[in-house]
Formats: sequence, structure tokens, C-alpha cells
Amino acid sequence: MATYKILVPKPMATTEEGTDVELLTVDTIVDTKEEWKEKHMKEWVNNGWAMEVKVEDVSDLDEGEPVRARNDKGHYVADDPSTPDVNEAWEGGKAPEEKKETKKKTTKKTTAKKTTKKATK
Repeated sequence: MATYKILVPKPMATTEEGTDVELLTVDTIVDTKEEWKEKHMKEWVNNGWAMEVKVEDVSDLDEGEPVRARNDKGHYVADDPSTPDVNEAWEGGKAPEEKKETKKKTTKKTTAKKTTKKATK
């Protein structure tokens, strides 16, 4: 079954009968091991409340190292501008800090002027 990431906080049934409900917060990861839960999460994706994500074993990565989010085909996931508090393009919902650019020193190139001698009579 698939794994989903919650984009909008919503209550969701935790049992097939719907007798128990849990509030799912933003960035919660939901594993759908049961068929009823998979169907429910697909409805959430259609409504824009969740997105399907591919979860990889990231235990060997540093905790602070940002990882780009990918879909089930391995393509990069774009950020959704309608959710300004979450950046879906990065795992964990936060983009890495931008590095300051340093300007390279450039030297001015000078070209030698060609001189031509006029023939004198």
C-alpha cells in the first residue's frame, strides 16, 4: 500500500467503522495498510488535503541534511503555492537555507591596439 503526507489538518477515522477519530496535523505521515484507509486517503489527495509520498530509508543521512521530495515515479515534487506554511518540495516541509553568493573577482582585459603605418611618398 501507499504512504501519504497530510497537507491540511483534518480529523480522520482510525477504524473502518468510523467509531474512532483522530486529528491529523500537517506533515503527519499515514501508512495505508488497510484497503479502506487507502480509499479514504485517495479522496484526501483528490481534495488537496494530502499527497502521496515515497518514503525511503534515510537512516544513513545526517539529520540536518535537506532531502528533495519525490513522487512514486521518482520525479521531484513541486511546492504548492496555496500552502505557504509548508514546502512540499522538501522532505519535512522546510527548504534549506540559501547560501550567500560570493562575487568572483574579475580582471579587466586589455587589448593591444594595432598600429598601422601609412606608406609615405
